[in-house]
Amino acid sequence: MGLVLSGGGARGAYEVGVIRYVRERLKQAHPFHVITGSSVGAVNGAYLAATGDRPRAQGRMLARVWSALDLDQIYHFGWRQFRNLPQVLLGRNLPTEDHGHTLGGLVDPKMIEDMVRKSIPWAGIEANLRSGVLHAFACSATELTTGLTTVFVQTRDGTLAPWPRVPGQVIVPTTITPAHTLASAAIPVLFPAVRVNGELFVDGSLRQNTPIRPAMHLGAERLLVVGLRHDPEDTMVLPQVQRKKIIYPNAMFMLGKMLNALMLDKLESDLARIKRTNELVAAGTRVYGPGFSQKMADEMSGRRSRPYVEIQVVLVRPSKDLGEVAFDVIRRTKLKNHKGVMARWLRRVVSAADEVSESDLASYVLFEPTYVAELIDLGYNDAAAQHDALSSLWE
Repeated sequence: MGLVLSGGGARGAYEVGVIRYVRERLKQAHPFHVITGSSVGAVNGAYLAATGDRPRAQGRMLARVWSALDLDQIYHFGWRQFRNLPQVLLGRNLPTEDHGHTLGGLVDPKMIEDMVRKSIPWAGIEANLRSGVLHAFACSATELTTGLTTVFVQTRDGTLAPWPRVPGQVIVPTTITPAHTLASAAIPVLFPAVRVNGELFVDGSLRQNTPIRPAMHLGAERLLVVGLRHDPEDTMVLPQVQRKKIIYPNAMFMLGKMLNALMLDKLESDLARIKRTNELVAAGTRVYGPGFSQKMADEMSGRRSRPYVEIQVVLVRPSKDLGEVAFDVIRRTKLKNHKGVMARWLRRVVSAADEVSESDLASYVLFEPTYVAELIDLGYNDAAAQHDALSSLWE
């Protein structure tokens, strides 16, 4: 049984709601043996991997961690950040002896670092691997210099089954630490790059937002995938009257749409590939018998005799546009309890949007209690709407 968690900054609160429903309402749900995550999904995934021996309490505990996040502290911009602003925007040469833990970033990452280091019981990952509660945990990050996706994988004995070569991807068996998950969640420019084993890494969502294939390569044949983008079938075609309102979108609007596009493309293609493979396996088995999958694998180069199998996937993703949810929260609350740079900027963005009632970019950065609570509730309710499908994963 595998769990795949997507990247998406503050949208990750939605994943907490889904997990809370699974743990509190699906009595037959056993632990997730394989967990993969990217960006904020890596942080949530690390927490779940470390607490897998306490499944009933996982959702509640993780919700408590998220509820304690503070917008002003997460996006703290002080003298040090102001002094380093030219270097962040224009770059600088790194001396070979530069061994700092992080580099760059417009904001002070201290609160996120403290949350990741102190709220996650890291020894629990190794303990759960030894006990068999967990079989593997993996998180993805992007190597800054080369742009390669690096999948850090921790297993019980440190070994991996044969892993097919994927262009632009490197697999690294290792013991996953806070640095690995912080690197996976380091949104470029906004948060500093994180040094792991001498190399600098940034957000894993840049090239692998929803790491489905790593979960499959680690042996999961049943997958719960949590997406963080509203169903594209409901949002791809805008009514003509709405198109007329968006004639000259500003830069922040466009950046939010670009982030949404990154989240959409590979998830949809991975799901389409799984569906097609399942159809092929089912049809081949009907026509040629139960040995079809193994015979096909034996004849294909690169498979190393790994048989094709049908993968059962349940995708849970937002039934509402999270950009609209973020916009509504900012409009209603005015972020009155927050005085920092990010809060002031978000208020200005919403007040300037006369006719466009959404803010995709805000939905990624709004680590604010009201927004977090609404996303947790939305994830919980969306999971409830798929109760039967979710239950079938454990049958």
